[in-house]
Amino acid sequence: MGSKVPEDRLTEKLFLDYSIRDIQQGRFESANDPWAHLYVNALRDGRYGDAVWARYHMGADVENDIVGSDNMTVLEVIKEDALSYRVSSPEEYCSAVSFYRGTSKNDGHLDVLDIICNLDEKEIVEMGAKKKKEGQVDF
Repeated sequence: MGSKVPEDRLTEKLFLDYSIRDIQQGRFESANDPWAHLYVNALRDGRYGDAVWARYHMGADVENDIVGSDNMTVLEVIKEDALSYRVSSPEEYCSAVSFYRGTSKNDGHLDVLDIICNLDEKEIVEMGAKKKKEGQVDF
């Protein structure tokens, strides 16, 4: 049984930044990606960890779970993004964490949601210092 997600707007704007309709109407180059179908189905089923996993593969240069030339795994990239959002956009990040509490018990990537929702305080402080040094946030 699927979740009632809006098809014409974002369900969550930090990690799930394409609406179902955007994908269906091919508004993005990556909408033709084989991962796009998995993304849409996961959103409809309320499997948000699976949807995030698919989103990070859509249009990305991922091979053997390594993203592009960064030599980071998909999970490492998701964690770095989560830390960055936690520091730079704390209200949106907290909203995302709250949203992910409603994921389906059939989600195959609960590890993704665990990474997003359970950040280490030391790593948050380190990301804050990094962003401050880069002039991206004020503390």
